[in-house]
Amino acid sequence: MIKIDFHGSTHGHFLEYISNVYIMQTDPGQSVLFNSLGASHAVDTIYLRNRHIKCGHYSSDNIKFNNTDQVIRITIDPTDDQQFFIALTNLMYRAGDVGFEKQMLSIPDVIRKDPVAVRNNWYSKFNERNSYSDFYNEFTEVSQPLFEFSFNSFYSFPKFCKSLNELAIFLNQTFFPDQSLFALWEKFIEMNQGFQSYNKCNTILENIFANRDMTIDCTVIEQGWINYNLSKICRIYNGSMFEQEQFPINAQSIYKEIEQHLEYLQTC
Repeated sequence: MIKIDFHGSTHGHFLEYISNVYIMQTDPGQSVLFNSLGASHAVDTIYLRNRHIKCGHYSSDNIKFNNTDQVIRITIDPTDDQQFFIALTNLMYRAGDVGFEKQMLSIPDVIRKDPVAVRNNWYSKFNERNSYSDFYNEFTEVSQPLFEFSFNSFYSFPKFCKSLNELAIFLNQTFFPDQSLFALWEKFIEMNQGFQSYNKCNTILENIFANRDMTIDCTVIEQGWINYNLSKICRIYNGSMFEQEQFPINAQSIYKEIEQHLEYLQTC
């Protein structure tokens, strides 16, 4: 069998569906693909019965591969800021199909109920990510030929199609992208909380350093991410962003604190 080995939040179900339908020509039945959380779990029995490629957490669940299996592995580079932020954010929004609020319950009450503590908790996850990201690189060794599908490929349609074409060659199949594939990918991007949040934070950071009068409305994850970026850009580790319950609600107020911080560093 052809198997996709992947870790949670790295889009194994999406790749399974796309590779089955657009490479193996599997009948999708009446599948709508995306559920309300944006996960690619809404497939029907016709699709499931006819699929040639099956995804699973084979490595993390210690499920052994057969010698006849063809193995596809979704790989992620946790040192890449974009990849790690998207994966971790999507894990919180989609894992177990329970949603963000229930996932947040996994954080201890003493941290979750303190706005400063929970914001700094997310900052630590980004800044000390080795403690949270090692599992992304834990895969079972296989002896048979292996195809590595880069997580980064999902976020550019040309890159996505190039990787799918390479996968088709690996499987001795053909691949031709059409309008329906683009429509699915576009919906995937639209519903991808991690990708949309990453772009939102980039816009906020741009407006901060442009000193624009822009309202900031962030989730606690995004607050931690903005603080992580500020610490990497201008070595700022304190101020209202880090220490006050209410995160700044305007880009210019953060810019003013950055200016004050730089003035202080120049006098040291």
